[in-house]
Amino acid sequence: MWDIRLESWIPWRLANGNVAWGPIAQLGRATEPALEVVGTACPRPDFDGALHEFLIGLLSAALAPPDERAWRARWDEPPTPDALQAALDALPPAFDLDGDGPRFFQERSASDLADCDLAPIEQLLIDTPGDQGLRLNKDLFVKRGRAARVSRPVAAMALLTMQTYAPAGGAGHRTGLRGGGPLSTLVDPRFDAAGRPRAERQSLWARLWANVETVEQWSERTPAGAPDGPADRFPWLAPTRHSNAKSGGGPTSAARAHALQAYFGMPRRIRLEFGEDGRCDLTGRDDARLVVGFRMRNYGIQYTDWKHPLSPHRRAKPADAWLPVHPQPEGLGWRDWSALALRTHDAKGTREPAAAVVAFARRGRTLGLASARLHAFGYDMDNMKARGWLDAAMPALVATDERQEILSDTARRLADATGIAGSALLGGVRRALFRNPDASGGDLGAVRTELWDATEQAFYALMADVADPALEEQDALAVADRERRAFVDTLRDAALTVFDRWCPAGGLAPDVLRRRVVARHDLRSALTGYSPLGEKLFTALELPLPGGGRNARAATRRTRKETTA
Repeated sequence: MWDIRLESWIPWRLANGNVAWGPIAQLGRATEPALEVVGTACPRPDFDGALHEFLIGLLSAALAPPDERAWRARWDEPPTPDALQAALDALPPAFDLDGDGPRFFQERSASDLADCDLAPIEQLLIDTPGDQGLRLNKDLFVKRGRAARVSRPVAAMALLTMQTYAPAGGAGHRTGLRGGGPLSTLVDPRFDAAGRPRAERQSLWARLWANVETVEQWSERTPAGAPDGPADRFPWLAPTRHSNAKSGGGPTSAARAHALQAYFGMPRRIRLEFGEDGRCDLTGRDDARLVVGFRMRNYGIQYTDWKHPLSPHRRAKPADAWLPVHPQPEGLGWRDWSALALRTHDAKGTREPAAAVVAFARRGRTLGLASARLHAFGYDMDNMKARGWLDAAMPALVATDERQEILSDTARRLADATGIAGSALLGGVRRALFRNPDASGGDLGAVRTELWDATEQAFYALMADVADPALEEQDALAVADRERRAFVDTLRDAALTVFDRWCPAGGLAPDVLRRRVVARHDLRSALTGYSPLGEKLFTALELPLPGGGRNARAATRRTRKETTA
């Protein structure tokens, strides 16, 4: 049997810069600093993301710290490799990749899939072109035929990645527990808010353990009466709870499984097919038994009403069910930061950061950390098609609930103001470039994106100033007010710089030059509060309107005129 608890199937990145394939237990406390595990080096970024999530769930299940005090003890003193291996060995026998018994993340019964066609193993890769894409020769950027045979380590990575992020796959082919291509957010305390590494905390253990749940935490999200058997945590230990309503199946809610199944969801009924020895097409490493394909049947587990601890959630109204957040084509920027990082972001109760992020806001204070990094990643999916893999890092500020409210309010106002400035900038660029801007074609959305990018550094620096733990709450409010007033200058300078890059004034015909000069003047006026859009901008930042606003300025002009007359 090839047991993933024992095999050297993970490519660990070591502190000395080398990559060494080793077992899960190598995560434990290293005997030499140079041999400490600091990361993974999987052949694909989605493998890295899914593997980290799996390891967080596995550590939660194997070590099961009962409360925060026990969690802190493991933070201060990680287990040795032998102690970690003993904890893994005590888990149910649910980790064999092959054999006739239960298989890791696979359909329990081979006979249930015996009549299914053998699919190429590369179809386990989420970005592999589908049948229609191959038929229409649309595999321009992601080619077919990349992996005809893979090693068992790669097959294990691909399998848990597919089960974790499974996209829509046609009738009855279920998506992952959070839907296809969810957004995951992990706290990484090895770095401060600016991304500078902490010399004393560089092990991968610190990153994973920072996001591990305690028994108290997973009990809080367990519905009353939920079952607690081994198969309720690792669903492949029992016959698949299928979702074919015609055969008496149905969805699986959080009340019908253990809370830890959030990390071990199995929406796809898959069973790997093994071949002979050879070389892996993805890693170039030899293996005594390659995986050449898999069989799959539809109507696997259909998950409903789950809240995954590593994903942010949203809902349209407070009475609606929570839905996991998914990456979008425009990516992530600082406009999304407060929704991902702050518990008090949304007073309406329609947005919520990942439970792991909320938990670390408390843990960070007990550890004496003012900040960490927030790592957000996931597939941007268009139904069954992978448009791209998103990977972003942003600050995670450790703050009290009171300070989070100040940060949330300030971040919301800055984001609103930047959105308004972006509209003014886009309108100015259109008027400068086109004689008839309303009839102009083309997508100029990159103009707004450049403004958000140009103001990112200033925004995060401002947030760090407001979050400074040395400040009292009243002082933090004063800093937020001062910085918010200064941000309008940052916005104006950034917007005009972007405008000049898109609309250079050199070597133009007189009528075109005049159009651009007028457009720039109007944009500058808006960014200083002298237009309806400019007044909205100043109102968003709670700044006094120049001259009291348009109406007040008009009244002043009338008064002067009457006095002169």
